[in-house]
Amino acid sequence: MTSASGKKELARAYLITGSDGDKVMEAARRLRRRVATDAGTDIDIDIFDAGEAGGAEVVAAANTMPFGGGVRLVMVYDVGQWRKDDKDLVAQHLEEPSPQCCLALVGSGLRRNEALYKAVAAAGEVLVFDTPRPADMPAWVARQARRRGMKMGAPEARRLVAACGGDQRAIASELDKLAAYTGGGAVKAEDIESVCWVSAETKIWDLTDAIGARDRRLAFRRLEDLAGDRRGAASAFYAVMSHLKRLYVVTEARERGEDPVAAASALGIKPYPARKIASQSAAFDSGGLLQALARLAELDADLKGRSDRRPDLALEMAMAEIFDVLEA
Repeated sequence: MTSASGKKELARAYLITGSDGDKVMEAARRLRRRVATDAGTDIDIDIFDAGEAGGAEVVAAANTMPFGGGVRLVMVYDVGQWRKDDKDLVAQHLEEPSPQCCLALVGSGLRRNEALYKAVAAAGEVLVFDTPRPADMPAWVARQARRRGMKMGAPEARRLVAACGGDQRAIASELDKLAAYTGGGAVKAEDIESVCWVSAETKIWDLTDAIGARDRRLAFRRLEDLAGDRRGAASAFYAVMSHLKRLYVVTEARERGEDPVAAASALGIKPYPARKIASQSAAFDSGGLLQALARLAELDADLKGRSDRRPDLALEMAMAEIFDVLEA
């Protein structure tokens, strides 16, 4: 229902909850701002923490007439901390809530089958703000890009998710930078590389993915990306060694007729990387991988002082030899 001014009328009660803590808190702040703006003052806003205030104290505040003649907002944070007795008192109050009060419960911890959850839903609204599942993150990124006047394809969205480790706040910040940089329109992979902060760890994942895809050119571009970090060669070496060891084990299992995904999972690899390395194993044979690992063992001795060659140059030469072996 909307008021004469066109605004949606405040409900008698809200539960503001979900796994996206930032959005939950922002929704609570918006509600506080609206009540203060409509009344021209925040004198009728009472804020409680469920860890310090019980249900009786909150109900008493909700039954207090507002001083300004408008609506009293009673907001309770961390509502999941309440004991059952406190929840039951508030649920009972919501059976006949005060018409001059908006009661807002903020935080996680209330289950759908609890009396208080059901009482809020009956008297007002339940607002749920959940973070997207990892599989849904690229689509979420693409939507956020559209809101900023940009078009982002699935590969670019996945790249930004990987660069930011799935952190929504970091992604939003990088999208703002991209919007300023591109001026709108389609976002290209090179835009992300030029503008966005990409961690060394993410670049190393890109390197091992390129090796797994047997893409020599891309692998050397990723090595070049890491060259600016004085520790990049050593980090890349250990990442490549670890990846090829895992790939060898999974490939050998596949050659024996075993399930490569199960073999990868047995190494303690999480489901998505396990599926990826199992897929990569189809393009390799265990003999070639064993030769590649032998070359990396020689490189290990070089990096530890056997050779005077610069570490980054030694790694690039070893990488060329590894690709020669794998492509033979």
